[in-house]
Amino acid sequence: MVASRDTAWLLVGQVVAAHGLRGWLRVKCWSDFPERLTEPGPRWLQRDSDPEPLLHPLIEGQFFPAKGLYLVRLEGIPDRTAAEAWVGAKVLVPASQRLPLEPEEYHYSDLIGLAVYHQGRLLGHVSAIWAAGQDVLEIATPDKRQVLIPFVKALVPVVDLEKGELQVQPPPGLVESFLGQDRARN
Repeated sequence: MVASRDTAWLLVGQVVAAHGLRGWLRVKCWSDFPERLTEPGPRWLQRDSDPEPLLHPLIEGQFFPAKGLYLVRLEGIPDRTAAEAWVGAKVLVPASQRLPLEPEEYHYSDLIGLAVYHQGRLLGHVSAIWAAGQDVLEIATPDKRQVLIPFVKALVPVVDLEKGELQVQPPPGLVESFLGQDRARN
């Protein structure tokens, strides 16, 4: 089943590998609601080459802590060969299924791509969010480096979705340690 062209989508994960011989997929979770990868129900997959997402209901899923990924089984993907065809695909749900949030809570999909400013200068853009007990922002710098900053109010005091940006105030040395810049030593 193909979805309507008018449907808006939420990215909840991305297929990173096939797992085993029975059609299981390893999925990186991009949702702040990981139950979207464990609770059965309708999910859609879309490869870059697909014009529209295709319905593949979730049969079952579980967290795979050794890899920090989810193992999921979807209808219509019966074996490893079929699973391998979906590597790189996005796992989606309709935006109409977006869950309400408390003030100062954000959907991961709203944060991905935001410009990140540090001391008034563009540091980079949010490229990923790691759910590691405390969420961690992965920031891709213009020179293709990565900076990791815990997503806590003290370090990320301003999130402005309307402007498409956030401001970070990391402790001294944190950003420099990722960028390979040595601080002056006495």
